[in-house]
Amino acid sequence: MENLLIALIGSLIVLDTTVVFQFSFSQPLITCSILGWFFGDLQLGILVGFYLQLLWLSSIPIGGAIVPEGNVAAIVTCALVLRYHMDHTYFNIIMVAAVLYGLIISFIGGQLVVVYRKINVRLLNGVLAQLDKDRINVLNLVPFISIFIHYLLMSLLILLSLSVGDKVFPYLARLPAGWDDYFRYPVIGILGVGAGMVLTLYEEKEKNVYMIIGIILGAVIFYLGL
Repeated sequence: MENLLIALIGSLIVLDTTVVFQFSFSQPLITCSILGWFFGDLQLGILVGFYLQLLWLSSIPIGGAIVPEGNVAAIVTCALVLRYHMDHTYFNIIMVAAVLYGLIISFIGGQLVVVYRKINVRLLNGVLAQLDKDRINVLNLVPFISIFIHYLLMSLLILLSLSVGDKVFPYLARLPAGWDDYFRYPVIGILGVGAGMVLTLYEEKEKNVYMIIGIILGAVIFYLGL
């Protein structure tokens, strides 16, 4: 029942990416914070959202571009981390596994977007056929049908992804607790990859100063946090 609720609410948030709203509350940092609040661990939700936000910040669905659905991946990844970290005993192990699993889900989500666009083409052809018969009222229904189809596709993806995760991730929480420390380095690597993705956004030379300042401040804050 919890997975169904996450799927229904999560797919509503995913609509914000390109379909409707576009207020940016589908960004991983905000989405994971909402999930953290839902699971009763807002701080961990924000932390996971920070990692995932860096990874997906440069993935921008402009025009007809097909990009991995990082928003769906963030929902699944964060939910699994929040559910199976076992009071932070297995945080690093679960985090690494959840991010890798989320990458797979994101690419599946991207393919679902392709399917969704093909469905929209069929809807458009149907509308044009109805207009030839002077049935104009159908125009009022088509946008809502299209939105509902996207909502349904993403709901199913999130629900199935969480259901599969619930079968696999409990086994990770049975590994020796001491192994979690070794996975601390891959987690730092995820942060490094995310920082590298952010660097790709700074191509203009006049922004390099701000980028360098941000890197230095981020390194200092991260070092003090350790």
